[in-house]
Amino acid sequence: MEGTQINNLEKWNYKKHTKELPTDAFGDIEFENLGKRGKYIRLSCDTDSETLYDLMTQHWHLKTPNLIISVTGGAKNFALKPRMRKIVSRLIYIAQSKGAWIFTGGTHYGLMKYIGEVVRDNTISRTSEENVVAIGIAAWGMVSNRENLIRSCDAETYYSAHYILDDLKRDPLYCLDNNHTHLILVDNGTHGYPATEAKLRTQLEKYISERIIPDSNYGGKIPIVCFAQGGGKETLKAINTAVKSKIPCVVVEGSGQIADVIASLVEAEGILTSSSVQERLLRHLPRTVSRLSEEETESWIRWIKEILENPHLLTVIKIEEAGDEIVSNAISFALYKAFSTNEQDKDNWNGQLKLLLEWNQLDLASEEIFTNDRRWESADLQDVMFTALVKDRPKFVRLFLENGLNLRKFLTNDVLTELYTNNFSSLVFKNLQIAKNSYNDALLTFVWKMVEDFRRGNKKEDKNIKDDVEVQLLDKSLLTRHPLQALFIWAVLQNKKELSKVIWEQTRGCTLAALGASKLLKSLAKVKNDINAAGESEELANEYETRAVELFTECYSSDEDLAEQLLIYSCDAWGGSNCLELAVEAKDQQFIAQPGVQWYMNGNKYFVDLWNVMDTLGIIYFIAGIVFRLNSSNETAWYSGRVIFCLDYIIFTLRLIHIFTVSRNLGPKIIMLQRMLIDVFFFLFLFAVWMVAFGVARQGILRKNEHRWEWIFRSVIYEPYLAMFGQYPDDIDGTTYSFEHCTFTGNESKPLCVEVDSNNHPRFPEWITIPLVCIYMLSTNILLVNLLIAMFGYTVGSVQENNDQVWKFQRYFLVQEYCSRLMIPFPFVIFAYIYMVMRKCCCKNEYRQPSICCSRNEDNETLAWEAVMKENYLVRINTKANDSSEEMAQRFRQLDLKLNDLKFLLKDIANKLR
Repeated sequence: MEGTQINNLEKWNYKKHTKELPTDAFGDIEFENLGKRGKYIRLSCDTDSETLYDLMTQHWHLKTPNLIISVTGGAKNFALKPRMRKIVSRLIYIAQSKGAWIFTGGTHYGLMKYIGEVVRDNTISRTSEENVVAIGIAAWGMVSNRENLIRSCDAETYYSAHYILDDLKRDPLYCLDNNHTHLILVDNGTHGYPATEAKLRTQLEKYISERIIPDSNYGGKIPIVCFAQGGGKETLKAINTAVKSKIPCVVVEGSGQIADVIASLVEAEGILTSSSVQERLLRHLPRTVSRLSEEETESWIRWIKEILENPHLLTVIKIEEAGDEIVSNAISFALYKAFSTNEQDKDNWNGQLKLLLEWNQLDLASEEIFTNDRRWESADLQDVMFTALVKDRPKFVRLFLENGLNLRKFLTNDVLTELYTNNFSSLVFKNLQIAKNSYNDALLTFVWKMVEDFRRGNKKEDKNIKDDVEVQLLDKSLLTRHPLQALFIWAVLQNKKELSKVIWEQTRGCTLAALGASKLLKSLAKVKNDINAAGESEELANEYETRAVELFTECYSSDEDLAEQLLIYSCDAWGGSNCLELAVEAKDQQFIAQPGVQWYMNGNKYFVDLWNVMDTLGIIYFIAGIVFRLNSSNETAWYSGRVIFCLDYIIFTLRLIHIFTVSRNLGPKIIMLQRMLIDVFFFLFLFAVWMVAFGVARQGILRKNEHRWEWIFRSVIYEPYLAMFGQYPDDIDGTTYSFEHCTFTGNESKPLCVEVDSNNHPRFPEWITIPLVCIYMLSTNILLVNLLIAMFGYTVGSVQENNDQVWKFQRYFLVQEYCSRLMIPFPFVIFAYIYMVMRKCCCKNEYRQPSICCSRNEDNETLAWEAVMKENYLVRINTKANDSSEEMAQRFRQLDLKLNDLKFLLKDIANKLR
C-alpha cells in the first residue's frame, strides 16, 4: 500500500488515504548467518481469504490441512515456564502427526519464538514431507528491517530476500522469527501500529473452517481450534472473535493474564456479574487494568461476558497438570463440543464418531455417542471400522463390534483387497516372500499366495497395467468363506498386537488360529534384519502360543473327547493344516507338552522322524556288506564285508538310543546329547582354523618336499588334533629329536625326517617352534576346550530348565513314528512299500476333490463348543486382570495411608525438637 496526502484535521482512514499496488515483497526469505529459508509475502489487509488460501495451497504447495491450530497470547519477550514449554512441544507434535497448520504472530519473541524453535527441532529430525507447517501472520508496519524484504527492480520471478534478525536492537518494532516456515505480512499503510493483521487472520481462519473437504474426518470440514495462553487485550479480542465464529478455544490456566481470568470464570459457580469479572481482572492483570479508562474497562468486561456465554466452546487445561495426553485430550474435547453443539452438525453422528476416532477418544465415544437411546445399523459403522483398522485402534474396533457391526458382512473382497494392497507394508511382503523361499513351508506358501492374490487382483483393476498371468493363485471362494481369518492374518503379519487379539476373539477355530499366528510370526522373525522387530514378532508369537495352551486346557478340562477332535480339526484358511501340525512345525513345545496332547498321541498317527536317516544308512551298509561277503573267493572283498558289518553294527546299536527317548529320566539326557553334538559341530569350525594354521606352518618349518599325502594329512591334521588332547609333538625340540623313527627318502612307513643343515643337525629354529607349540596348546587346550565346555553347560542348563516340556515335545515324534509304521513284519513289509510306490506313481494324476472345512456337522459342533470355551476363557482372564488391578489399587491405598502416618510422625518430631 502507498499513502496519500491528507488534511491534518481529518481522521486517518486506510481505505480513504491509501491505495493498493501490486505487492513488491514476496518470494523466499533467508535469515543472515542462520541459514534458514522460508516463504513470505506482503499483502493488503483487504486481501480476499479465498485468494490467500489459493496462494498457500497452489503457489506455496502446502497440503490441505487436516486441522488449524491458531495460537494466541504470549507475544511479549519473556521466559516461558518449563511446563508451558512442555505443552508447546506437545502441541507441535500434534500438529505434525495430524497434518495441521499452526497460525501464530510470526515474531521472534515469547511464545512464538519457542514455537519456532520446536518446529526447527522437528524439521531436523523428520523428512521434508513430515515437516510442521508454522505460518506467522504479522503486521507489515511492525516488522523491523522490513526494507530488506522489498524486491529489487531487476527481480522478475524468483527472489530471495536476505533478512537480518537483530535481537539486541532496541526498537518498538518486531523481528520476524527465523524458524517459521511461511510468513504473511499484512499491510494497511500504517507504521508502528500493532494488530493490523488481526482482521485478515480471523477472516482466513473462518474461511478455512467453512470449506467443504470431502475426505475430511470431521464431517467434511477442516476443524480449527484457538489455543490461548497468557495474553492481554489482543488475546482477549482474538478469543472473543473465535467464540463468535463458533471456533472452540483451549485456555491454559496458570499461564497468567487474560488466560487465567477466563479460566477462573469458567470454573466459577453462580451468576456471572460485571463486578466478579472486574475482580478477576484486577487480580490477574492489576497493572494493565489500572491504566485502562472506564470505557475501556467496560469493553473488556463485555468481551469476557460474550466469551462466557458460550461455555461449550471453552476448554481449560491446568498448566501444573500438563502431561503428554492432556493437550491432545483438551483439543479433541474442544473440537467435539463445538462439533456436537453446532446446529448443522449436532445430528451428524457419523462425523462426530470420525472426529473421536481420529483423536482416539474412546471414552467420549462410549459415553456421548453409543448411548442406550440410539440404535446403530451395521452399515452405519463400516466406514469408521475401516478407519479404525487402518489406524490400529483396537479399542474402537471392539466398541464397533459390541454395538452392532457385522464383521463378516463388512469384510467384502473389496475391503480385504484394499487392506492387503494400500494398507500393507511392502517390507512385510518382502520378508514373507523371503521366508517362503527359505523354508519351503506349506503355511508360508499359502499365506504368500493369498497376499499376492489380493495384490494381483488390485492390479487387474488398473487398465493401464497388463497382467499376463490369468490363473488365480487361490480359489476366490476360499477367501469368501474365511474373511475373518484373512483379516486376522493381515493384522498378525504387520505385528498389530492388540488389534490382532481383538480379531482373534471373533474368529472360528481360535486354537488353530493362535497356533497359525505363532508359526507365522516365528518364521518371519527369523528373516527380519531389524533385531527389535524380530524380538516383537517372537514376543507376539509366544503370546499366541500361550493363548492356544490356555484355551486348549480350558477345552480339555471341560470335554476330553471334543478337545481331541479340536486337535485334528483342519481348515483351508490355514493351508489345510491342523493344530498338531502347526504346533509341531512352529516348535510350540508348551502346547505339545500338555496332558491332553500327550494322551492323544498314544492312539493316533502322524509323522516320520529324522532318525530314519540312520535307518537308511544302516540298511545300505547291511546290503553292501552282504554283497561283499557273498564274494567269498576274493579275500579282500571278504574282509571289506566284515569291516562294513562292524560299522553297520555301530549304527544299529546307536539307533537303539532313540528308543530310550520315551523314558522320562533318560529322554532329556538324550536330547542334551543331540544338542551338544550341534555345539561340537560349530566348535569344530573354530578349532579347524587353529589346527590348519598350526599344522601347515609346522609342516613347512620342519620338513621339505613331503610327497606322501597320507603323511601330509598326519602332520597337518591328525597330530595337531591329538595335541588338543595333550599329546605333545616330539619333533619340534632339536635336543630330543631322534632320526631313528623317521625316513630321509620317504620309502619307509615312517614320517619324513626334518630338514638338516651341513652338520646334519635339525635346521628348524627352536625359538620359533617351541613358542609356536606352546601358543597352540594354550589356545586349544585351555581357551577352545573350555569354550566348548561352557557351551555344553549352557545347552544342558537350557534343556534342564524346561526338562519335562522338552522331553514331551521330543517324545511326540517317537510315538508318532511308530504309530505311523506298517504292522507287516520284515521282510514282507518290502512288498507293501513296493505297492505304495507303484500306487503313488500310477495314480499321481488322480483328481481329488478338495475338502471344505467347516462343512461337516461334527466340525460345526466342535467349533461351536470351542467358541463357548473361548468365552469362558476370556471372562476368566479378564476377571483375573481386574482382580490384579483391584489388588494393586488396594496396595497403593495402604501405602498412601502409611505415608500419611509417616508425615504426621515427622511433624510431631519436628514440633518436639522446636
